[in-house]
Amino acid sequence: MIKETDFPSISALIAFEMTVKKGSMTSAAEELGITQPLVSQRIRALEEYVGGVLLDRSKKPVVATDAGQKFYKEMRNGLGPLLSSLETIRSSLVETKVKVSISAYFGFAFYWLMPRLTELQREFPDYLFEIRPTNSKQDMLLLNSDISFHFCNELGQYKFEKLLIEEEVFPVCSPDLAKKLNLFPGKTLGDLRSLPLLHKDQNDPRWINWFNWASTLGVCISDQPITFCYQNYPLVVEAAIAGQGICLGWGGLLDRQIKEGKLIALNPVLKSPRRGYHICSDYKSTATIGLVVDWFINEVSK
Repeated sequence: MIKETDFPSISALIAFEMTVKKGSMTSAAEELGITQPLVSQRIRALEEYVGGVLLDRSKKPVVATDAGQKFYKEMRNGLGPLLSSLETIRSSLVETKVKVSISAYFGFAFYWLMPRLTELQREFPDYLFEIRPTNSKQDMLLLNSDISFHFCNELGQYKFEKLLIEEEVFPVCSPDLAKKLNLFPGKTLGDLRSLPLLHKDQNDPRWINWFNWASTLGVCISDQPITFCYQNYPLVVEAAIAGQGICLGWGGLLDRQIKEGKLIALNPVLKSPRRGYHICSDYKSTATIGLVVDWFINEVSK
């Protein structure tokens, strides 16, 4: 009986073929979208399988040994048609799927949408979802996607609009930083002047920043000018997780990071009724898009 272990993996064959073609494991890794150590690991596994050295690593660029060159020529005759056949069948199956485009701002796409894509695809196996992240309201409108997630009060530009997650904004930081600053989950901050704050770009009226958050809640904050701002929300959050400072967190987006203990939530919380993430579509009345919109709405109510 033939077993899987009786043959090398296709990924090992591709790594070897690309390295010989490019003359470098680093270049092969870049072409394949993986790391150089992974390319090296796959080629060594292939060499162990055949029982000999296939690449002369002492030379730059890397060249195939005599045995490797012979194997390379013979392998390409079979690997090329195989990969071509795989791509052909993949393309034909993709073309039969219902395509659904989804636009969202970077923070929402990264922290709310992406973790649900596997489950979404499982629920709709015949759909092909295209995610279109953007940081511009104008770009989102121009994209005219089947489904859009806007952050606003009321947009009034789509046939269907529903508030999905009401805005709740509160400070978050890593557990390690909290320990250093003598903070604990739920602690109310009344004075920010001695705390390391992480800032997103200050001139975007869509998002609450530290200054208007503190002003609304009556929290003291330094009047010193900001010297550094992150340009998108995922960068701010990752900096907070790394313990570089405290950032503002949005309810619904960072629930998973808080639950997993990567971040702790602090007080006070600034709530804005009727403002937040809206799910919008001009195609909710169609069976295809309507089912997906309803699925997203149900996800929030879980």
